[in-house]
Amino acid sequence: MVWYVVSAIVAWYRLRHIPGPFLASFSYLWMTKSILLGTLEKDFSGLRKYGPLARTGPNSIVTNDPEILRKIAAARTKYTKHDWFAAATFHPDHKTMITILDNFSHDKLKAKTAGGYNGRENPDLEIAVDSQIAHFIEVVRQKHLTTKDRIRNVDFAVLSRYFTLDIITRLAYGKAFGFLDADGDLYGYTGQIDQLLKAQNLAQELPFFRRIVFSKLFFGFFGPKPSDQEGVGKIMGVTGKIIDERFKDPKPTKDMIGSFIRHGMTKKECADEAMLQIQAGSDTTAVAIRTTLMYIMSTPRVYSRMKSMIKECLDRKEVSTPITYEEAQRLPYLQAVILEGLRMRIPVTYGHYKQTPPEGDTINGIFIPGNTAIGHNSLALTRTESIFGDDVDTFRPERFLECDEEKKAEMERAIDIVFGNGRWMCAGKPIAFMELNKVFFELLRVFDFQLIYPHKGWEETFYFIPFHRHMWVRITEAEN
Repeated sequence: MVWYVVSAIVAWYRLRHIPGPFLASFSYLWMTKSILLGTLEKDFSGLRKYGPLARTGPNSIVTNDPEILRKIAAARTKYTKHDWFAAATFHPDHKTMITILDNFSHDKLKAKTAGGYNGRENPDLEIAVDSQIAHFIEVVRQKHLTTKDRIRNVDFAVLSRYFTLDIITRLAYGKAFGFLDADGDLYGYTGQIDQLLKAQNLAQELPFFRRIVFSKLFFGFFGPKPSDQEGVGKIMGVTGKIIDERFKDPKPTKDMIGSFIRHGMTKKECADEAMLQIQAGSDTTAVAIRTTLMYIMSTPRVYSRMKSMIKECLDRKEVSTPITYEEAQRLPYLQAVILEGLRMRIPVTYGHYKQTPPEGDTINGIFIPGNTAIGHNSLALTRTESIFGDDVDTFRPERFLECDEEKKAEMERAIDIVFGNGRWMCAGKPIAFMELNKVFFELLRVFDFQLIYPHKGWEETFYFIPFHRHMWVRITEAEN
């Protein structure tokens, strides 16, 4: 008891000048409560009242100030990644761009993967995205379309997830795993991920829990294994087999794994990165797709304007079939809808903690001791009135069109910083934005969407990413 009291006082004293919830000043109870009770969205949004820096634990701070985040990620930063990232893995032996903490090793690996993620070495990247969107539309027509003779309602939260899983596996391995075709949880993967989200989030926030859960001993007994018949372990086995075959027959392939091999990544590095691709590259993009579509459906003005925009583009023959990425980027209203959708539900709600250098740092005139964790609070950042206006809780894409160029750039940069900056920029961002620029136009070109329960929309729980289910939608062929 004496030891706990002394350690709590020491923890409080170190960051006593940083405001925040009382429990967070000396313990992990505030974060634990937010995760276990599902109040993370309300709690982190409420941190705005403390200003640009708010304390969330004995050694952790979050900020909703884009300029602070840019300073942390500057080219010659002395900041490094915090142990928080150690929980972003399926196995303690997996070393990926996310879990590698030292800057030199991270940069070295990122250089090897860059060509695969940004598409420079894969001229067929956009063709592959188009193919998967076309297949998505085909699956909807075959299995989920409501007609005069049959009513079919579909959980779009699930459907969007299967789509992004298929698209990332197609881009990575040259062939989609087939979640859409199976019309179910292939290998039980998504079900297991959903069960693990809360525990993974707790491991990120609680150092003692993280050390136990991500120890080799614990994983030896309870962790996923490639020999498993379902879940994460099964996916590890499937991807491992594909990569084994690639290294046995190293002929050039136009996909991510092919690019990784050409740049000298080892078989283990490819296998580790493959698992990161599947989780990080699918869940975050699925959040953006279903969130944006949900807000489009529930905002008649926006739905009508999107439909009118598409019709005008087709009547004037201004776009191809399917729309190209370049054409989509020239449509101001589509760009505004994408940005506003991201603002309303940013795919990563908070975190990505970096660590101050040993000598500490001064931020906004406030000294932050060395080895302090500082992360982003996207839930508060995207609701900052000084950046986005007084109606921050309203889905209104027009905010990006009614302002001058300087204000528009400020808002775009604020959203963009959440995806990281400099060496920590999200590697999959180019692919994600290509998907977003195409999928809404193509879906609304051929289908009409209706929320079955407009008073509810979906069931939503916040962890480090938003989790959705029961987003029931009725899809019909577009009238024109």
